[in-house]
Amino acid sequence: NIMRRDNNSCQYCGTIKGQLTIDHIIPKSRGGTESWDNLVAACVKFNNKKGNKTPDEANLNLLKRPGKPNHILFIKQFAGKVDDNWKPYLFMD
Repeated sequence: NIMRRDNNSCQYCGTIKGQLTIDHIIPKSRGGTESWDNLVAACVKFNNKKGNKTPDEANLNLLKRPGKPNHILFIKQFAGKVDDNWKPYLFMD
């Protein structure tokens, strides 16, 4: 679900090519949690570059702030295009 939320792209460089991993923004060894706010998709290159550091310590910037996705994200990914007639009922103005 982290990969889906992040559109199967590295949240440090934006690549969609190659193998992606899950990165703990605050490393587990330093108290980071397994939560929506602390996990992002990352390519192997940038996950290795970051290592056991925070993004600031590794001089990396996240492309977007991670968070808990809402149900609409998953509906759009599974259903493809959402019919315009349904958007008001899905709170998608």
